[in-house]
This record gives sequence, structure tokens and C-alpha cells, in this order.
Amino acid sequence: MTEPASSEAAPGTTTTPSTAVAGAGLAAVALVVGVSVAFGDRAYLDQGLPYPGGTAAATYAVLRLIACLAGGFTLGSLVYGLFCAAPTARGRMGVDGYAAGRVAERAAAVWALSAIALVPVTAADAAGMSLRTALRLRALGPLIQAAEKPKAWLVVAVLTIVVAVLLRVTLSWNSVFGLAGISAVAVISPAVVGNAGEGPNHDYATGAVIPFTVGLSLLAGMSWCVLAQRRRVGGPDSAARFGVALHRYRIVLTVAVATMTPTAAAVMLILDPPSVFGGIYSWLAVVGALLLAVHLVLVWWLGRAKLESPLLPRVLALATASEVWWLGISVAMAVLPAPAFANRSFTALQVFLGFDLPHPPNALRLFTVWRFDIVLGTAAIGLAAAYLAGAHRLRRRGDDWPRWRTLSWTVGCLALLLVTSSGIGAYGYGMFSVHMMTHMALNMFIPVLLVLGAPVTLLLRAVAPAGRGAQPGPREWVLSLMHSRFTRLLSNPIVSLIIFVASLYGLYFTPLFDQLIRFHWGHLLMNIHFLITGYLYYWAIIGIDPGPRRLPHLGRLGMLFAIMPFHAFFGVAVMSSGTLIGADFYPQLQLGWLHDLLADQRLGGTLAWISGEVPVLLVVGALLSQWSTQERKEAARIDRHQEQYPDDDELAAYNAMLEQLSARRR
Repeated sequence: MTEPASSEAAPGTTTTPSTAVAGAGLAAVALVVGVSVAFGDRAYLDQGLPYPGGTAAATYAVLRLIACLAGGFTLGSLVYGLFCAAPTARGRMGVDGYAAGRVAERAAAVWALSAIALVPVTAADAAGMSLRTALRLRALGPLIQAAEKPKAWLVVAVLTIVVAVLLRVTLSWNSVFGLAGISAVAVISPAVVGNAGEGPNHDYATGAVIPFTVGLSLLAGMSWCVLAQRRRVGGPDSAARFGVALHRYRIVLTVAVATMTPTAAAVMLILDPPSVFGGIYSWLAVVGALLLAVHLVLVWWLGRAKLESPLLPRVLALATASEVWWLGISVAMAVLPAPAFANRSFTALQVFLGFDLPHPPNALRLFTVWRFDIVLGTAAIGLAAAYLAGAHRLRRRGDDWPRWRTLSWTVGCLALLLVTSSGIGAYGYGMFSVHMMTHMALNMFIPVLLVLGAPVTLLLRAVAPAGRGAQPGPREWVLSLMHSRFTRLLSNPIVSLIIFVASLYGLYFTPLFDQLIRFHWGHLLMNIHFLITGYLYYWAIIGIDPGPRRLPHLGRLGMLFAIMPFHAFFGVAVMSSGTLIGADFYPQLQLGWLHDLLADQRLGGTLAWISGEVPVLLVVGALLSQWSTQERKEAARIDRHQEQYPDDDELAAYNAMLEQLSARRR
């Protein structure tokens, strides 16, 4: 299945790419051990914890490094197999994708084992004791339950076991795409409960660390896979595949570096501002910045390198080794407390929200107190820009695109930006009523506008097909996802209806809301969930984009009205409840101007009760318009058929039926 491998090293040398990467890994181990032993006692003291000893601190750091490296190789290999390797004609992973999948499979197994080990080790470390001490005191269970970091590693363990098992049995492109998404979530989980999720401005830091962590994690695995494919080149066909893979690798690398540059700057300005610069944490950040600059040069060099260049394998090996070292630096910084938080006291709002809310909300503050949501706010701007670029491309080549679709999508993106990044989003973190306003906007209003924009249809028209014999591109990827079994399942009317209803009752009437509302990543997860479930629900009713077969228009109308009793009952239940939702969170904020939390909850229930009316009217109007348009098209088709085949018996019978119906009405 593979071509003969070329030489790994230049003549006269004994250093191989594997040796260089292994050396970088050992250097990373030495770094994290040295940092945890040399600076660990002060790090634990700054957190108010007893020092568990050098062996316990080093064990925790090394396990984190192993998990971090394994996660990076898993995610990077899967992304490489998806977007850089050529699949087979039947949509399954090809030779190079299969090789990347095997790398991901082995790395995922190591990742799962290290994550399992990190659950008890992290719980003990969070209490400032060794694992042996925690076991002797029989305190491991309560420690896991009390801290968020071991819970994060428990999530990672579950997700990575799923990835490792499914990689053994799946080879389809759609399945690998789903596993890459699961791996990305697993990579993010420990990062959002670390330094970035603590202290003032942690809403900004958490939003920035998510794209930075994904970008950094996938680099090492991708560089290793492109290097491995370069070593397999042995003929014209494999050389052509490698040329495409290298070009797409450079695109992914460019996007990753462009994403990491501003997000790394944002995280460091919050966790290590210039006023406290000077410690080991700061110098590790400087080395990370230098590696980022090296990758900017790498992007430039790859754009000019020849496929047959003898320097290419060496440069790729150097890139992989530097990325392994970079991951080691990130782990060393993760086991140290952020300098910005040392010897400082914070308000309750800064601890729980990341910022203060000294004044009650009013109409002016809701639109002027901005806390930009780095994830969803950036997504809103990026999606609007990409959509406008696609519509402009169609108009430039003379194709028509309805302006009302462009308007609907643009207004939806603007609403997403306002709801998540203005005072609505800021006060939504601290007030149940404003949170419910955000929920209803993301779940009931914004998805309607986005669905009516038909973004997939625009993409399919604006992006040219890959062509016969060429590797699939964005158009083919989207079509594959749209017709996958998972998409068919989610777009099923019954499934989307159940998810929509369960989101209301399963979140607010269970302890889940109390668990999520305390963290910025919880707010972000809820907002993304609201948006996706709303989009799926309305896509099944008024969706324009191609996809699985939908209900007839009358069935869609019934599906729309079926949700109204559940929604109304939810609003009434929240209004009439005497139990405070979020009782473990809202009282701790100590908002001096919010004296009655139950009254605020009743206001939130009222907003939930009345907020469904406007979207329902909008959806009914859109549905009736689509229904009418389809009837006109059907009538025009029948008229054309009658003109071509005037003696058609079936058409005559249809016309006779229409005459009978008309006579009965008269």
C-alpha cells in the first residue's frame, strides 16, 4: 500500500527525524521536571498549599506533559488525515490518511492512560499532597469531587477512550471528522480550568486560550505526519499526493499561527502583564514567543520550498521537534501559578465573572458595557465576512443571490455579536433574567435568521468543485457532512424537537445549571449549545440548505406549534418556582443593587414565556412563503406538462378533481 521510503537523513549523518523529535521530548521532560522541582515549593506557597515534595510535583508535571504530547499527536494526525491526505473514491481514508490514523490511534491510547492516571494525581496535587498521602488519608474521593482539575481529566479520559476505541474500527472521512472534534474538546478541557480560568479578566483569558490550545496542540501531530509522508514518497503518484498535502499543511499552519499570535498575546497580557514581568513564568513566555516567530518564518519558507529540496525533511523534523518543545513549555507554565494573581485579593465578582458590575443594568448599559466574547464574537464577525465574500464572488461572476438572504445572515451575525459581547452578555453572567434573555435570543431568534441565510447553499455555489481526479476540497467536505448519518440523525424532526425541549428542562431543573454557571467555559458551552440546537430545530422547519429529506409543509407547521406548549409551560414553571435556580452561584456574587434574586428569576421566566411569540410569527411567515413558492412552481410545472402532453390522462384526472373541489366550494 505504500511506496518505498526515502532516506531519513542526509548522507554522512546519523541523526534521523525520529531521533530529533525524541530528543526534543526528553528535553521537554527535563524542562518540566526542573521547573516543578526548582520552583515548585514557591508555586504551591503562592496558592496557599503545602508543598507535596519534589517527587510528587515532578510526577504530576511529567504526566501532564505525556498527556499533552499524546493529545497533540492525536488531534494533529486526525486533522492531517482529514484535510491533507487523499481519501479513496468511496470517501474512506486513503493510504496516507490510514497512516495518520494509526499514529492517532497509538497516541490516543497513551493519552487515555495518562488522563486516567492524572485524575487521582491532580486531585492530590490540588490539595498540596502526594497521591500516597491522599490514599492513606482516604481523601481521594472527596478531593476529586471538590476540585475542577481532576474532573477535567476525567472528561479527557472518557473522551480519549472513545477516540482510541473508534479509531480501531472506523476509516470513513465523516467518522474521523467527528473524532477530531471530540479530540479538540479533550485538548481544551484541562486548559480552561487552569490559570486562564482564574482571577480577573478570566473571561477574556478563557476565550483566548481555547483557540490557542487547539492551534498549538495540532501542530506537532501534523508536522510529524507530513514528515512521514515525505519519507514515503517513491513515485510520481505519491509525489503528487505529497505536493497537495504539503500545500494544505501550509494553509493549516498559517491559520494556526495567525490564530495563536493574538490569542497568545491576550493570554499573556492577562496572566503575566509587564508590571510583574521577570520570573521563570515570564522567561518561558519569551521562549514561546520566539517559537511563534520561528513558525512565522516556517510559513514563509514553505511557500517557496521545492518538493525535492533536500532541506525539506530537515526543516519538517526541526518544526516537529520545536513543537514538542513548545508543548513542554506550555506544560511548565501550566504547573506554575500565573504571576498576575500573586499576593493580590479579588472581589467575588472578579473571581466568579472576571469583572465587576458596580451598577444595575439599564438600556444604555446593556449596549455600552462591552465584554467581547473572543470565541462567539469572533465567530460572528468571521462568519459575516465569509458570507459577504461568497455573495460578492457570485455577483462578480454574474450569478444571482437573493439580497434578503444576505440581509438575514448579516443581521443574525450582528445579533450574535450584540448578545454575546455587549452589556447583554456581560450582565447575563451575573443575572438570571438577562441570562434568560441571552438564551432566548440564541435559541429562538438568531437561528431563524441564520437558517434563512442558507450558508451551505451559498458555499456550494461560490466554491468550485475539486474536479475529476483531484483531492476533495471544501465543497466536497461540506457535502459529505451534510449527507452523513449523523447529520440525518440530528436533522430528524423528532430528534431535533426532543433536543430542543430537553435543553430547557434538562438544564434549568437539574443540578447541571449550577455546575456550568460558575465558569466562563460553562457560559460559553451553554451559549454554543443554545445556538446549535436552535439552528437544527429551525433548519428542520424552514431550512433552505440541502440535506436529508424533510417533512411536508403542513408537518413542519405542526412541528412548530408542537413546541409552544412546552415553551410556555417552562416559562410559567420558572415564574412560579419558589426554589432559586443557580442557588449555589448567584448569592455568592453579592451584587449590592440586586436585592431579590427570586424576583429576578420571575422576570427571567416572564421573558422566556413571552419571547417565543416574535420568532414564531417570523417562522410562520417564512414557512408560508416557502409553501406558496413551492405551489407556484408545481403549478408552473403542471402547465408546462399540459402544453407538451395535452392528452395526458393523469393530468386530465387531476384537472377533473380540481373542478369537483371548486364545484363543492361554490
